[in-house]
Amino acid sequence: MHTLLGLSWGEWASIVTIILFMAGMVSLLFKYIVFGPFQDDIKDLNYNFKALNDNLREIKVSIAELDKRVDEHDRRLDRHHERIKDLQNKIWGGSY
Repeated sequence: MHTLLGLSWGEWASIVTIILFMAGMVSLLFKYIVFGPFQDDIKDLNYNFKALNDNLREIKVSIAELDKRVDEHDRRLDRHHERIKDLQNKIWGGSY
């Protein structure tokens, strides 16, 4: 009456306990023996990603500053071009 598939509830509890214990041991085996050596590599990889992100942030700031400088130089070049054109018009325009 207190059986399932021919085993008593105590026997089923023992089987489940053994299975859970073995699963826990396999989990610890994977955690410390298989994945353990990779922990330092993963930490180094995370550090390198952070450094790379910092470098990219600095590069973006540098590019923005260079864009401002290029725009200023472009405006100055336009002013110089206009001054040269005015001088040419004065020189060539006055002789004709």
